[in-house]
Amino acid sequence: MPIGSRRRRFLSGLCAICAAECLGACSAIPIGEAERIGAAPSAAKATPLPAGPFRFLRAAGGRVWFDDGRPAILRGCGFGNEVYSNNRLPLTHHDERDYERLHAMGMNLVRFYLHYLTLEADTRPYVYRDDGWDWIDRNIEWARRHGIYLFLNLHVPPGGYQSTGKGDALWSQRDNQLRLAALWRAIARRYADEPVIAGYDLVNEPVVTHDRTQWQRLAQEIADAIRTVDRRHPVIVERVNSVAGRWDNDREMNFVVINDPNVIYTFHFYEPFTYTHQYASWTDLKNREGGPYPNGAGRDRTFLEARLGAYIDWSKRNGAALFLGEFGAIRACFEGGRGGLRWVADMVDLIDSAGLPWTYHVWHEDNFGLYFGYGSLPDPARANHALLELLARKLS
Repeated sequence: MPIGSRRRRFLSGLCAICAAECLGACSAIPIGEAERIGAAPSAAKATPLPAGPFRFLRAAGGRVWFDDGRPAILRGCGFGNEVYSNNRLPLTHHDERDYERLHAMGMNLVRFYLHYLTLEADTRPYVYRDDGWDWIDRNIEWARRHGIYLFLNLHVPPGGYQSTGKGDALWSQRDNQLRLAALWRAIARRYADEPVIAGYDLVNEPVVTHDRTQWQRLAQEIADAIRTVDRRHPVIVERVNSVAGRWDNDREMNFVVINDPNVIYTFHFYEPFTYTHQYASWTDLKNREGGPYPNGAGRDRTFLEARLGAYIDWSKRNGAALFLGEFGAIRACFEGGRGGLRWVADMVDLIDSAGLPWTYHVWHEDNFGLYFGYGSLPDPARANHALLELLARKLS
């Protein structure tokens, strides 16, 4: 199908959201990107999403199911909620229209990033803020109206954001661990009977100071606290991001296993890192050109399949249900003919062929966002339109 025809098809689907939104206006990433990079992204489409009312999820037999016995086909996007700027009530990150946009694209899942300060102040530990609950409740209602499940993800726990290796206080101060377990117990108590909440993602990308067992013990403690008030929702346990400053994987792919009747294990995928994070200001690649994709052996679909296969092999060996919680490419990958659309298309094809639930990183931010900009709601005039179209074409 010609590029123009696909664009008209996507636009017609979104017209029901807001007739005033013109996706072709002020496009930061022109629709013609696919033509400029040579070989077009895959035209393969995903299996249609299951219809019906919200159901609780179960992890069994190495995969995720709805509690009525149907396979859970879950695909969506992360809502970053400005957690990196410590914005405890990110009211300009999204509103109900964004859930409607997700649904129109064919998505049915949001990985919903939370900062602990949304619900708890350091000056008043174990006392939870009503306006934080109200904000989460409002998002649940928006999601319910548009057929979207939410994975709640504690992206910034007491003790600090983990991913970049600066959250040591989570591991060195026992009170932070106790507060984290108590916070999850409070969340689970409030939402124990809410099927729009699909699961509890305990900590984003934990970075331990000594060994993996630190996270294994804490994840078990949190899961046990949740189970005192909620036996229905799955807990989601991430692999360790790094151990004592080492960022390589061990033979277990840095996963830890806990004792729980309903647990989903999750990982993130940004390989090759030098490609997906080129010019990322928070890394040592901030001034480095990362080149195009594909670019020969080591940067092609075969490479991606092999690297994904290592995580899938782990899940098969352990009979573990697996969820790909983050994958994405930075904004520079979609500029200058670097082939970002091709990378995303190959990833979606490979993930769907493996039958994994997934969420793309991320909906609204300047680096990896489908929509760009801070301080105001997502604006169709500031968006990666080619990527929005690609994802909608694959999912709709």
